[in-house]
Amino acid sequence: MPSDILLGRGPIYEIVERGRTARCTVVNAPDVSGAEGARCASEMHAVLTGRVLVRRSFYRGLVFDVRCGPAAFGPKTRVSLEQIFDAAVRADKHLAVLVGESPTQLMQFTNLAREHAPQHARVLHDDGEAEAWADGSAAASRLSDRS
Repeated sequence: MPSDILLGRGPIYEIVERGRTARCTVVNAPDVSGAEGARCASEMHAVLTGRVLVRRSFYRGLVFDVRCGPAAFGPKTRVSLEQIFDAAVRADKHLAVLVGESPTQLMQFTNLAREHAPQHARVLHDDGEAEAWADGSAAASRLSDRS
């Protein structure tokens, strides 16, 4: 398997190319200031909506891994996430969100998927299912049937 290609990195995120999919991993870093967090969010948003979730991009989809991220997000983050979900729809790309154990995180991302990308986004706990959905492989059709 080829190694990951770095697309972007900051104290709270890393975006890599993994085959024909991109993976954005978000971590909770309480020592990062609000200003630094906002700068990272802006950079992450720019890469995802400008390079990955665009119609003619190389990528089939995105795995958005928030398992180690914050247990919940606020209204400013929600607006940014809505734009990312909307970009997936416009680009006709699959978006798989990998959530952790937080019921709030699961609820918030499930609502986002339902409201902004019901045909393009899935909220999952299993890494293999997330990769399959983002890649658009045959296994993804089984995920679609369960949604």
